[in-house]
Amino acid sequence: MKKLIIAAISASFVASAAFADSTNIGFRISSGNLAASGSETTNQASTVTQSERDADFEMGSIFVERQIETNDKFSITIGLDYVPMTASVASLTGGDGTDAKVSAGNLFTAYLQPTFIVNDSVSLFGKVGFASGDLEITDISRQATTAGTASTDGAQDKTLEGTVYGIGAQVDRAFGPFDFVRLEATKTDFDRISHTNSNSKVLTADAEMELISLSIGKSF
Repeated sequence: MKKLIIAAISASFVASAAFADSTNIGFRISSGNLAASGSETTNQASTVTQSERDADFEMGSIFVERQIETNDKFSITIGLDYVPMTASVASLTGGDGTDAKVSAGNLFTAYLQPTFIVNDSVSLFGKVGFASGDLEITDISRQATTAGTASTDGAQDKTLEGTVYGIGAQVDRAFGPFDFVRLEATKTDFDRISHTNSNSKVLTADAEMELISLSIGKSF
């Protein structure tokens, strides 16, 4: 699925040369929820399933887009959104398993946004894309095994990736120096991540992120 999304975005960039188009820039403010569940192995070599946990947060991002006008009722937007911050995602308490702090940042989202033009000022759109960011695992506990050997793990950096889906609406109207405002809802389904420490304890996690976003931007 990710390869199909990336191929579709790339093909849209190539096709843009055949149509009238414009460039959009702007910023986005989002209110979100991140939920994660997973499993871990303990000193007794058993696997413990962790129940789903979630957290609410707010974040800002900036975006740049190329909007392709295919006709007076339909357009396609190819965009890139960037979250220029790092935020704490979770503190993991594993008992006799793995304890750690997890932070995420530098989140890029490349997306394709088919847009249906309702009238001169209102449009409806869908969104599909691919997200990639950095995941930092720090403060890993040095817990002993049954044989008495402590973990010697340091900080770990991993890549967080996933597919993005969403819907939204746009109003084309002057708002001071800006040309449009959007309201959208998106969901990012991240791939499973896994960490194995020096004692061969394994921590896995599946995460998904839901956002309600308000965007304002300008077209050139």
